Amino acid sequence: MSKKQPGYSPKRRNAYQRKRKSIILLAAEGDNKTETLYFSSLSNSDYVVRFTHGNFTDPVKMVNQLKSEYQDLELDAELGDKAFCLIDSDTDPAKDNQIREADGKAGKTIRVLVSSPCFEVWYLCHFSASARMYGSSAEVVKALKKHIPEYRKEMKDIRKIIGDKTKTAIRNAKELEKRCLANGLKKHTVSFTPSTEVYQIVELLTDPE
Repeated sequence: MSKKQPGYSPKRRNAYQRKRKSIILLAAEGDNKTETLYFSSLSNSDYVVRFTHGNFTDPVKMVNQLKSEYQDLELDAELGDKAFCLIDSDTDPAKDNQIREADGKAGKTIRVLVSSPCFEVWYLCHFSASARMYGSSAEVVKALKKHIPEYRKEMKDIRKIIGDKTKTAIRNAKELEKRCLANGLKKHTVSFTPSTEVYQIVELLTDPE
């Protein structure tokens, strides 16, 4: 057996990663900046938030891109890294098949999170746990504007307006989910509405009560 040279020390795998914060890698639909603007301000002492490239709207392509970038960045679940694919169910039942296929592609590395019918349900949860049924994403935005009249999707300071209500939003999102389940509805379908799984990420990025 050959002897190691004096001063030799083997390079430890992932030595750099162990010194850094864990990464939460997010994929959002298309060129919609709503999620990006919201989550950009939520990095904390444990996690840093990053976003995938591209502007895919198809859930399966979103998951594939997320998996590819997760690998390219050499992320590691054992080091606390996580990946989430944020999908809006919209109101077309045809989306059910796309979400189901995306779930199948996600595997253990990626968690698909669905908002029904759209991400703005999460914003509404900061004000109430209303189970009102919405016929479109536009109706959700209209309801949100009753609380935030100046709301627009590219709003950069949304966290300044609703940030103090985060714990309320988490509770309300869980309440909506509980109601849908009690009504016999199936998760990750258009009919599982109104609901949002965004709270699963926010819980990681905010202090516990």
